[in-house]
Amino acid sequence: MILAWALAIALSAPALAAEPDTAFLTFESGELVAADWVQRRADTLRTRSVLMRSGIRDARITLGPGGTARRSSVVVSRAGGTPSPAVERDLGEEVVYWSDQIASSLEQALRRAEALGSKSVVLRGASLYRDATTPITVERLDSSDWEVSCNGKRYLALTDTGGALLSATLPEYGVLIERRIPFRPRDYALWPPDEAAPGASYRALAVRIAAPQGHVLAGTLTVPSGRGPFPAAVLITGLSANNRNNGDPPWMPLRDLADALSRHGIVVLRVDDRGVGESSGDRASSTTFDEAEDVRTELAWLRARAETDRRRLFLVGYSEGGLIAPMVAAGDSAIAGIVTLAGPGVPGPEVARYQITAAVRGDSSITLAQREAEIERQLADTLTAREKSYLSIDPLAFAARVRCPALILQGGSDRHVPVRSAERLASVMRAHGNGDVTVRIFPGISHTFLPDPVGLSSGWAGLPGFMTSPQVLQAVTDWVSKRAKTTR
Repeated sequence: MILAWALAIALSAPALAAEPDTAFLTFESGELVAADWVQRRADTLRTRSVLMRSGIRDARITLGPGGTARRSSVVVSRAGGTPSPAVERDLGEEVVYWSDQIASSLEQALRRAEALGSKSVVLRGASLYRDATTPITVERLDSSDWEVSCNGKRYLALTDTGGALLSATLPEYGVLIERRIPFRPRDYALWPPDEAAPGASYRALAVRIAAPQGHVLAGTLTVPSGRGPFPAAVLITGLSANNRNNGDPPWMPLRDLADALSRHGIVVLRVDDRGVGESSGDRASSTTFDEAEDVRTELAWLRARAETDRRRLFLVGYSEGGLIAPMVAAGDSAIAGIVTLAGPGVPGPEVARYQITAAVRGDSSITLAQREAEIERQLADTLTAREKSYLSIDPLAFAARVRCPALILQGGSDRHVPVRSAERLASVMRAHGNGDVTVRIFPGISHTFLPDPVGLSSGWAGLPGFMTSPQVLQAVTDWVSKRAKTTR
């Protein structure tokens, strides 16, 4: 029944016109990070959201009376990629559709609350992707102001006299949503994840690097315009199996870093992990030490490139990459500098306990009396080869041997790596003679380096923001650019 309905709506629904009915734009720190174009025809609503110019959520919703939603069909894709099969759902009765990634769902919640006529109401928000609902609390403050709470986030919304959403803010996250008419799809050009940004002053090259162990590391090299040789940086991924961007649209912190650095005249190499994406090799058996060897291979490859200045090579590591950068720099005196982003500064078992404790305490389904047992149960879970390797390493032993300049960054609401790691790393480096160590802690930023004041246990998918903190990007580019100028 649902499949027949989905086929019918796919054939009969109008294509998104060049001039959609309206658009909702999402901004972070003044930067446009998402656009959601909306059209309504009779009882069918179509919303097409583009996140970070790369992630696309194309949804068709069959509306019921009074702002409710009955059925949905969603196609998820990325710029330049093949769309996934449609996810079709019968949403049920007396629900609204809800997605933290689709701004128009906020307006539908407000319209439903308006139709019910209560000053305060709790709605059921149906997921577009799975059989789940989430409570949405809507409170009317006056004729045009509303407060909407969902998934641990609080929206302050403004509507017109007809109930249409004009704007909304998430004060704790620095996110702003605005209705814009007109705003056309061509005003927000798509950006395939592994290519150069639209209009950027650098080019992106697909590269393949042969490793001595027999596998191939596939990645992207971004090269500034102009005459080289340029300073260069290798970006290092986190602990999980990661592609070159350390994530999929819209969350791609390493793409954000590569874009920022190359706009500032720095060549950047980022690759898919061994055995991930387009890289070959065995991921299952690889360890932190193996990834460190891959980083050394990448450095050797960069040193042989005509567009790079081998005297000005930097390492920028995120999470586990923030451990690997000191590991490599400890044995390579030619490294010009390292940047660690949420790199561990305590032994691996302490990191594991910190992560699990934060997750258990943030899970409301686990009672206070059950917490300690649950923490111990999760700590006893079977580990992969990579996890065992990671947990066995003392990061301070390598930090003590780092002699090059170091920038150590951490989010103040990091729930994955203890925040005390930053100063522990810096203290050891300084105590062993490193005189150029800088530490910065960013309040309201979590392990993701996205706006996240509480370090949401739901992870990336529950966040309303998509762009790596501009403050963090600026700190990295300023520091690397300055050190590159003084190292010639």
